[in-house]
Amino acid sequence: MDDMDKRLFVGIKISPKLQRELDNCPRRAEHYFKENRPESLEIVTLGEEKLIGRFLQDGFPVSDIDNVSRNVRSIVSLITQGYRLAEDSVRIYADSKVRAALAV
Repeated sequence: MDDMDKRLFVGIKISPKLQRELDNCPRRAEHYFKENRPESLEIVTLGEEKLIGRFLQDGFPVSDIDNVSRNVRSIVSLITQGYRLAEDSVRIYADSKVRAALAV
């Protein structure tokens, strides 16, 4: 497999509790993850797991990874009206099997 097939994804595993929060988010918050915009988060699958976060562009500066982590946590908190996430809940995934989830 060619390494260029892989993309880095920064995100959080969606637990059953987080999934309930996402399913019941206010309509005004849906644009944070249900629209196809660069600033929106994406829900993707990796094997059996669902993740919420964002893909990084090729050549993304390493110095900005911390900003992406804070941004993902902040947006998830906005969507879920305060769902608490630990700082270490945001992870980086590099796998060609990370795929956009089917529209809900």
